[in-house]
Amino acid sequence: MMLGVGVRGVKAASVVGTSVLLVGALAGCGDGSRSPAGASAASSSSASAAPGSLRLTAPDSLPGGYRAKGPADVRESDPASPQPQPTGYKSFDGALVARYTTDTGGVMMIGGAWGTVSDPGAVVASAVAATQGPRGNWSVPQSDVDALDPHDPHGRLTCGAWTESLLTTPMCFWADHSTAGSVSFTPSPQGSPATLDQTTAAEHTRRIRDAMTAPTGVGADH
Repeated sequence: MMLGVGVRGVKAASVVGTSVLLVGALAGCGDGSRSPAGASAASSSSASAAPGSLRLTAPDSLPGGYRAKGPADVRESDPASPQPQPTGYKSFDGALVARYTTDTGGVMMIGGAWGTVSDPGAVVASAVAATQGPRGNWSVPQSDVDALDPHDPHGRLTCGAWTESLLTTPMCFWADHSTAGSVSFTPSPQGSPATLDQTTAAEHTRRIRDAMTAPTGVGADH
C-alpha cells in the first residue's frame, strides 16, 4: 500500500516496513483537484489559530498507550531552494514521519506536514486519491467526520479502512490551515488490539493530532 501523508519537497521518500510509503502525497502527489462540493465538514470548534502558526511534533508517547519506536524522520523546507507549492498549500514548511507501538503489538504510523494551508479539503482529497496499492482497496471508503479541531473551525478529518493481504488498517487524514497528517492503526498479526471502527479511529486521531500540534517555534521532538 502506498499511503499519502504529508510531504511534497522531500527529496527521498521514507518507506516504513514493506508496504507503507509515508512521505509524498498529502502535500503534492494529487491531481490538484479541489475538495468535492458539499463534502466539507467544518469542525464545531470555535477557536482559530492564525494560518501557518502551528507545526507538528513527535512526542515520546501519544494518547492510547502509544510509544515512539525510534526517532521521527523530520524534514524542514529550505527557503534557499524554493519549489512549487503542493496542492492546497500557500507555503510548505516541513514534514515528519513517525512510528509508534503499543504493548499489545499494535502499530501506528503517522505522516504529517505543516505550513500555511490555503485549502484543507484539497489537501485531504489529494492524499486520499494518492493512497493506492496493487493488492488492496478501501474496504471502508474514506468519509468526512467532524474534525473538532481546537485550532481551526474549518479543519477537515476523514476516516476509512484499507484492506490488503487480509489485513484491515483503519486510516484517517486531517488538515487545517497550519497542519496536515495521516494516521494508520495496524493491529498485530494476532489481532490485538482489535481493528478500530471509524468512530473510534476518528476519536484517536483527534487526540493524536492535538497532542502533536505546537506553535511553530517548538522543536519537532517536543
